[in-house]
Amino acid sequence: MNTALIEAVSTIVTKATGIQLGPKQAAMIESRMVRRMLQLGIGDAEVYLTHLKNNATSETQALVSLLTTHHTHFFREFLHFEFLEKKGLPAIIAALRKEGRNTIRIWSAASSRGQEVYSLSMFLHTQLKKLAPDFKYELFGSDVDSESVTIAKNGVYRYDEIKSIPAIYAADHWVRGTGEIADFVKAKTAIRLPCSFETVNLLELETPMKGRMFDVVFCRNVFIYFNQQQIASITTNLLKHINPHGYFIIGLSESLTGLKLPVSSLAPSVYQHVQELPKVAPQPMASATKATQPPRAWQPEPTSSVQPQILRVLCVDDSPTVLTLLKRLLQKEDGFEVVATAKNGIEAALMLKQHTVDVVTLDIHMPEQNGVEYLQKNMHPKHPPVVVVSSVSREDSALGLKTLELGAVDYVEKPGMADLAERADEIRTKLRCAALSATLQENKGPSTVDKSFSKKFTIKDPEKKLRVIVGGLADRAKIVALLRQINTESLGEKPPVLILVPGSGNAIEALVTHFEGTLGFRPDLLETVPTKDQLVPYKIYIADFAKNFDGFRSTLSSRSTSVMIFRDVSKKAISRLTTWNHASFMLEDGPTTLGIPLPGRCSRIIPHTSFIYHSDEFLSEVS
Repeated sequence: MNTALIEAVSTIVTKATGIQLGPKQAAMIESRMVRRMLQLGIGDAEVYLTHLKNNATSETQALVSLLTTHHTHFFREFLHFEFLEKKGLPAIIAALRKEGRNTIRIWSAASSRGQEVYSLSMFLHTQLKKLAPDFKYELFGSDVDSESVTIAKNGVYRYDEIKSIPAIYAADHWVRGTGEIADFVKAKTAIRLPCSFETVNLLELETPMKGRMFDVVFCRNVFIYFNQQQIASITTNLLKHINPHGYFIIGLSESLTGLKLPVSSLAPSVYQHVQELPKVAPQPMASATKATQPPRAWQPEPTSSVQPQILRVLCVDDSPTVLTLLKRLLQKEDGFEVVATAKNGIEAALMLKQHTVDVVTLDIHMPEQNGVEYLQKNMHPKHPPVVVVSSVSREDSALGLKTLELGAVDYVEKPGMADLAERADEIRTKLRCAALSATLQENKGPSTVDKSFSKKFTIKDPEKKLRVIVGGLADRAKIVALLRQINTESLGEKPPVLILVPGSGNAIEALVTHFEGTLGFRPDLLETVPTKDQLVPYKIYIADFAKNFDGFRSTLSSRSTSVMIFRDVSKKAISRLTTWNHASFMLEDGPTTLGIPLPGRCSRIIPHTSFIYHSDEFLSEVS
């Protein structure tokens, strides 16, 4: 893209907001400017620069909205909420009682689209019932981007966004939209009414914020866009609006160290005004024989006093990749220790007899005893809190919602095992909240809004669709398990299933006999390529991969196809497989798959026990 355009846009946004945009942000600016020019129907940088010059006011606001980052989510950096619960709120409540006031006031000074403000509202609505039922709260959110402020005022978000909210705080604070906004939810009056929002530039606080005082000011994850001089200036001005007993909270990756500001550090990225030493009456001169001691300076509490306790975790999942990743995410420095793992519900029950556990992560699709079966058999009032961590959609009525009905206190959707780290903050937060759930409130099952999004998979036109399972002789037990799963768990009509066996040779007849003996029916052995309509719903077919794949691809690739590839299939075979059109490819998880790039067009790495669910999901969504 035109360098002059990037420089011009950077200059305008920096001048308008103070945010420093330089060479490090060039790629981000370029990608977003491509999108902006497409919106305007402009294909040339010089033409856009002319447009920018002729529409300076409106386009500057559009650029501010486009280039100020909106990456945030509900209950981000939960350590700060824990600090407020254990230290901050009790201290603020005591200070306000002395002053004869009962309203806590908090300012989110870089509130983006409102997730931080509504997180605080849900948090305070829950915590004050326990700490001070007679207290109220007011929340003020500000942002430099007026479009973000408008979104925050509306309090409307996609349902997928609020899934990250811990269940003990989400409660029934949201209602589903209707008609064109049926995929969205809106904050209910109880958490929306205490919130207000305005457009405010952090570099120009004097006029809009005159006379306003707060008990806590959040200004998290915004200082990375300013230089040190600006950070010092902004902080100095923000401190003017914080009551003497109040707190100033910045992002966990940010620090005020070295800026020589009049603040004391109380916890990670939590600050307070430097406390004045109490005045004491003059004392007689000390005797010459007694050593004089200088007055003790005020010392902040040790950071460790606000660190979370170590939670002991049992992780239950049949995926070795997921278990490895969970161990990496749940380290002692983050307040966790994985004391045991299990690959199914039966093992999990044994581990609970051998280990003291505070909280359990539970997968749904597992061999021998799955997550739903485990909860049905083992949940009781003294069982450790359970957080489901699964690739199953939370709103799935037969699985996701069922686990919540059976006693799981929360739910995390993993987007794919290789991407589980994307959910690290959410997983840690929900585990900590799950451990608190017994003291805050009883588990009440899925919320009203969760129930309103309840869904089932229905596979329409199964004669136009296909499942393909690719595995060798060593995978026969797993293939049998999948075929049984289709008959018992798969919903709606059943597309035909084609089993392709690489390197089978003369053993394919024996494999057919094995399936007949274990399943009670004989799959159709295909010696030649079938016609387009020869494969019919509810039927199971088997064929040699090497002999027939090219013909099958030519004849059947017009069908929407879901493909499971077992991990011992060769790279060469996978390369051939992924030339099949209209297909979703899934690779079986295993110890050797962690960190490898997905081959070809494979959409995800999964344990084989999850294939039928994801196959149902894919085939129900495609035409």
